[in-house]
Amino acid sequence: MTRHAGSFKTGEQNYAAILTPELVRKLRQLQREGWSYRQLAAEFDVDEKHAWRICKRMVWKWVDD
Repeated sequence: MTRHAGSFKTGEQNYAAILTPELVRKLRQLQREGWSYRQLAAEFDVDEKHAWRICKRMVWKWVDD
């Protein structure tokens, strides 16, 4: 299976997205304030690994803080 450029929707354009840029900013802010990835995952209803990836800018990297 080959991916075609632009065929995969990212961020809130993805049909399965549960976060918005505003929520991503809030998640990153809380992490800077000392929240654990486990706490962030529970608060935002995402996987702990996904919360880590958001904070490390591996995903949602276009969202400025």
